[in-house]
Amino acid sequence: MPGIDSHIATDPHPVVKDGASHSSSATAISQIHADLPSAARAATPAARTRSFHDELHDCGELLRVAAVGAVDDGKSTLIGRLLHDTGQIPDDHLQAALVASRRRGMDTLDLSLITDGLQAERDQGITIDVAHRYFTIPGRKLIVADCPGHLQYTRNMATGSSNADLALVVVDITRGIRQQTTRHMVIASLFGIRQYIIAVNKMDSVSFDQTCFTDILSALADLGSRLDLNGMDLGELTVVPVSALSGDNVVHRSEHTSWYGGPTLLAALQHARTHATAVSPSNGATSHTNDSTKAAMRLPVQSVIRVNGISRRYAGMVAAGELEEGQEVIVLPSRVHTRIEGIWSAAGQVASAVSSTSVSVALTDEVGISRGDVIAAANGLPQVTTHLEAVLCWWGMEPGSTGQHYLLKAGTKTTRARLSSIRTVLDVDNIRDVPASKLPHNGIGKVEIETASALTVDSYAASRATGSFIIVDESSNATLGAGMII
Repeated sequence: MPGIDSHIATDPHPVVKDGASHSSSATAISQIHADLPSAARAATPAARTRSFHDELHDCGELLRVAAVGAVDDGKSTLIGRLLHDTGQIPDDHLQAALVASRRRGMDTLDLSLITDGLQAERDQGITIDVAHRYFTIPGRKLIVADCPGHLQYTRNMATGSSNADLALVVVDITRGIRQQTTRHMVIASLFGIRQYIIAVNKMDSVSFDQTCFTDILSALADLGSRLDLNGMDLGELTVVPVSALSGDNVVHRSEHTSWYGGPTLLAALQHARTHATAVSPSNGATSHTNDSTKAAMRLPVQSVIRVNGISRRYAGMVAAGELEEGQEVIVLPSRVHTRIEGIWSAAGQVASAVSSTSVSVALTDEVGISRGDVIAAANGLPQVTTHLEAVLCWWGMEPGSTGQHYLLKAGTKTTRARLSSIRTVLDVDNIRDVPASKLPHNGIGKVEIETASALTVDSYAASRATGSFIIVDESSNATLGAGMII
């Protein structure tokens, strides 16, 4: 991690260096100096909310955000503040949060309760499940997954990160970078997130002291370097000093941080990249692009539909790329070549369909296809294999051990599988791989898995949709872990 640009106004480009040099390290604080529109800055608080809505416009860009952080660092309060100050809390949610606040003996609204949808969460003051919030900011639409911070709910945090474009990491400035903060950033990195906004919260508790903020920057530089050494590239980091309680630098710029020249949290979200991770049609390399049609097409078959008792259509969701009428495709694992004769979606018969569209297709040839097969573009083929090398996040209470049999679900395919080898387990405290014979609860390890039947997969670095799987207990059907194919 070569350096951190904190946007401190006294030095336009301050850099904290750790002396390490790694070719894989590309982590840097993005150069964003945008703020709210001038009309919104000049208005009174009430008028600012109205002008915020006046400036909303229809925008197709969607940014998926995983909000993570250690317990009591203020993550839920920060999201509540973002929703509150942009005037996007539904009346019923606001009323429920007010009732819960009074029940806890508070005279004012506890913003953390806005995203805590479960009664148990409101009663205990913690986040247990992943709460998704949908809202619009100038320039884009957001889906924010408020992920739990407790160690025991790590699996829920991983679920929230699995589809995210960006991780919003909340750090309590009075506590610094904690073990669970590190764990969350490790998991986010493993799940392919390459954009981070670090919200350094509770700045009001240190009187908005610049030195305390700089200390956090140094700690982040050290963490980034250690992650780089273990092959975990964070990507781009934007660090924002905020106070979720009072709203400083969340939606409106704070008067207490004259030394800070970077974006507010809202502005950073406005300027974050939205992109799809996809398989390159030519060589299988990772491609980050807003145009999902540049990916090699993948259509995992979910079901076979009989039409008029004569013809067959094959239904599923396009996992990557663009499906087109007349397109040459290969059915895997049988490797039969054919073409797309017709495509049907919810809109009726269409000429093409892009990633994340549910469709049914007819083929020009009679082909034996069943659930779990994959219809793929003839160029940029995935691999068909019974041997997987993967990074496995283990959530089972009983440790995962070599030789154990489980069910493995990859896309629409389910097969029996055996954990054939555990190479290493990640030591989160020291961020290094260590030899191990078992995968502990909430452990992360590099493993090898043998499957009873062939799977059609890509590497996770190339495609999230076809490069991931889950491990399920054969008897209880409980999800024991999530894996990313290397």
